[in-house]
Amino acid sequence: MSKRNRDIVIKSQFNIHGSRGKSVKNFIAGYVARDAATDASLAWLPPTDRPSVQGDGVVFTLDSTAISREETLALADRAEELFQNKDRAIQQMVFSFSPEYLVSSGVVPADVEILEKGAYKYKYDDVRLRHAVQAGVWAMCEQERYADPKMAAAIQSDTMHLHVHAVVWEDGISYARRRGKEEKGVIKGSSLGKCSREIKRSLESTKDLSCIPIQQYLTPYYLEEQGPPSLVEEPTFLLEYERLQKELEELQNRKPEEKLISDDLYVR
Repeated sequence: MSKRNRDIVIKSQFNIHGSRGKSVKNFIAGYVARDAATDASLAWLPPTDRPSVQGDGVVFTLDSTAISREETLALADRAEELFQNKDRAIQQMVFSFSPEYLVSSGVVPADVEILEKGAYKYKYDDVRLRHAVQAGVWAMCEQERYADPKMAAAIQSDTMHLHVHAVVWEDGISYARRRGKEEKGVIKGSSLGKCSREIKRSLESTKDLSCIPIQQYLTPYYLEEQGPPSLVEEPTFLLEYERLQKELEELQNRKPEEKLISDDLYVR
């Protein structure tokens, strides 16, 4: 089923008994959250007790703006358990946005040119877009009376159209959509319509809070020396900035007779 308007297209399908693939874990961890298509969130900061790893900050849920790769795998394991052992229907959703709406809603700066696949990478307000999808899916779940709904979603920027993949399921003992003893793989068009309206309401009500694309937060040194941030480098850009600031302070405090001969080696 799909719900279309001029700005947002929402497509929804259900995987029941392997009708859309035999594993939802692989779909979540290997497709929705795959490195080649996704970007880590500006809202993600790695825990202080461990370094960031590939895939951190990519996935968001109904109540978290960004989660770690470890948490993503745990969430995928839970969805897989329900799918395999409890005959649970797993909803697979795609949210596509028109380029014009992304600009008018402040998600993408007006001067960004999208001339090839992947051009959206790190050039959009991922935090507001994540919050908007959260609001939309929550509205849909409330309309459908989902029991303890869960979601694993990720923004994908590897095509000519910025889009979001979301996997949604009911984690409660009971579930809302029934056909006898089995969960139904259907959803009302009105629920998808409410989802779309809530996404738009969220984006339009927060337009004045639009964030600058992440590259503009990075120091010129970091961009010139390291190149565009990767999924590993990007979440730690604040730490990189602090390191550079510390190095600058050390340079300023060095004695005049000390001479810099390389980035890391000083002699008298």
